[in-house]
Amino acid sequence: LTATQTPQALQSLPAGAYQLEKPHGSLTFRVKHLGLSYYTARFADFDATLDFDPKAPAASHVKAIINPLSVRTDNAADPGWDKRLGQDMMKGADFPQIVFESTTIETTGPFTGKVTGALTLAGVTKPVTLDVTYNGGMASAALYAGRPAVGFSAPGTPKRSDFGLTRYADFVGDDGKAAPRFARA
Repeated sequence: LTATQTPQALQSLPAGAYQLEKPHGSLTFRVKHLGLSYYTARFADFDATLDFDPKAPAASHVKAIINPLSVRTDNAADPGWDKRLGQDMMKGADFPQIVFESTTIETTGPFTGKVTGALTLAGVTKPVTLDVTYNGGMASAALYAGRPAVGFSAPGTPKRSDFGLTRYADFVGDDGKAAPRFARA
């Protein structure tokens, strides 16, 4: 953010429970493909809640639940690829939810922080840290019938092998560059 793009101060937003505004949220990930390029995919079915305390962000709490079978790649050349990624690579048929729940939140700057939480993927739970950027907020958003809204971006880089996900390892990279972008109204 530049000085001319400074978001509304966090402290001016109301505290409380926020729900993901699904039409304005996205959850994408990128993996290296054949060692040549990054392959991008998204999840079409996910939800998130945020118990937000703008005066004490470290006291906030976030939880996200993702359907691994909802992965979408828009790969017209291989229409079965989405199913193989969700069912086979992510073991979505056996483990129908990916869950992230924050355990600690640290403020690192006026608009940045680190959210560490437990990520449960394919039945394995490991700590993951997301680098969070506060995108902005509104105490009363006209688009959401006057309800408050707040937006964050929170990329992270979990290794799928840490969760026992090694299928397609010969041509799909291990580091999943997750880039969730959540907005709430």
